[in-house]
Amino acid sequence: MAFSDLEERKLDLIEQRLGEHERSQTAIDWAIWTPRVVGAATFTLLMIGVILAPYDNLNPARIAGQAMLVIGFVALYGFYLSRFRVELFGERRKQMFYASSVLLSAAITQAVAVIGAERAPEMLQSAVTPGVLFGVLLLCGIAYAVVFDQRFAIDALLFTTLANAVVLISADEFQPIPLTVALAGALTAVLFTRNLRSRYKLALVGVAGGVAAALIVVALWLIGVERVWSTAGEFTWVRLLFWAAGALVIGAAVGVFSTFLLPVFERVFSITTDLRLIELLEGEHPLITLMQQRAPGTWQHTQNVANFTKRACQAIGANALLGEVGIKFHDLGKMVRPEYFTENEPESKLLHDRLSPMMSALVILSHVSDGVLMARKAKLPPILEDFITGHHGTSVIKYFYYKAKEQMREGETIEAGQFRYPGPKPQRKESAIAAIADQVEATARSRFAGGVTHPEDIRTMVHTAIIDKLLDGQFDECHITIAEWKVVEDSLAKSLASMYHHRVKYPDDPDKDKRKAALDAREKYRQELAKRRERILTQ
Repeated sequence: MAFSDLEERKLDLIEQRLGEHERSQTAIDWAIWTPRVVGAATFTLLMIGVILAPYDNLNPARIAGQAMLVIGFVALYGFYLSRFRVELFGERRKQMFYASSVLLSAAITQAVAVIGAERAPEMLQSAVTPGVLFGVLLLCGIAYAVVFDQRFAIDALLFTTLANAVVLISADEFQPIPLTVALAGALTAVLFTRNLRSRYKLALVGVAGGVAAALIVVALWLIGVERVWSTAGEFTWVRLLFWAAGALVIGAAVGVFSTFLLPVFERVFSITTDLRLIELLEGEHPLITLMQQRAPGTWQHTQNVANFTKRACQAIGANALLGEVGIKFHDLGKMVRPEYFTENEPESKLLHDRLSPMMSALVILSHVSDGVLMARKAKLPPILEDFITGHHGTSVIKYFYYKAKEQMREGETIEAGQFRYPGPKPQRKESAIAAIADQVEATARSRFAGGVTHPEDIRTMVHTAIIDKLLDGQFDECHITIAEWKVVEDSLAKSLASMYHHRVKYPDDPDKDKRKAALDAREKYRQELAKRRERILTQ
């Protein structure tokens, strides 16, 4: 009976804990949701203003109808994010960029539909709005693909098209066929943004969108659709060629324009795109060149750690490009006093022996703040500062901390906080992986320089480094799971094993001694023969 009561109490406790967990999962965190709600409300009001601004004599019914359409658009977009792309809720700057692009595209479409088309030549009046709409959607599609990714770019482009359709309906300029042609051309351009390695290739992406739109216009004309791009005038071969050429020109112009406009977006919204990271990775940045000259050991260290970080990020599906670029700039501050770091000066211990442990710790600690200042002066992307500050986080410089405790006098107290890095801790998975990769590479270089005696020594060292960082709370502010750390551990262990693997001793050639004896005998015979000839000549 007592046993059954105990089991019932356990079940009650389990149900209570499960209930608490479910309530915590369903509870609304207003600190997070308040900015989101305010942002959505602000966008809604601005969008309604863009739609209704050009019109006079507005009646309540029309205002209410437009408000319902905009609110429905915002609600649909919010549901899409919560259902498919939850992680984008945390990307505030990118969401501000997307909202601004929708508002700007809607304003341009509204201005052209209401004002601009009337001032164009008669032949172009009915074609101006579709042409401008195609250019706007094409530019938005390219920008979304570069700033976000291809998958979101396609979805976001559909939402932007829907927003512009609402604008065209309010202006009584809604034309479904030209809108569809413009959307198809923009979607084609998005698909061509894969594996972009240079901004200049964006021009080709724009041309691809223009070619797609031109081909669709010709195809629709061939199947008998007469109002493809314009709703006025007779549809002739001349107009067909003119519109097809216009689509090509718009595509090429937008592609070229995007190469200059995207860096402006990056700077205004403080967004770091993959194109920017590729430029930093493949270009000869002056800071990297300076590091090769002033701190060659640090540069070689960053090369190794960058390879380790890239592989580990790929293993868990993190941004390998960000991890690789971030680690290349994480030790910029070591260029200020390179001689105090062992990788640059093997005899750096002699320099530290002249200083107190506290002064040595200050020298080492300063490379983080120096690195941040150098990165900001060089106008590097702010996201890279997470690698500069996060690769040590708030960890303790144990070597000098223990040395200070050994040397402290009676009555003196030494606090660990005096030897801690200022932080902050890593904020992203990539910077957390970089922190571990940085530590294990340095540890392996000092511990396994003479070779690895046992294959498991490397894995044990990596595992210990991860556990120590976790217990110290260094990864409390980045969303990385224990399962992902296991994958990272395997990746780092394999990378280190490829560098410090046990080398097999090659056996000696069994015929080596025989060949040596034969060569010695031949040389001895030649010497004796030379002596005989000399005796004969002297007689």
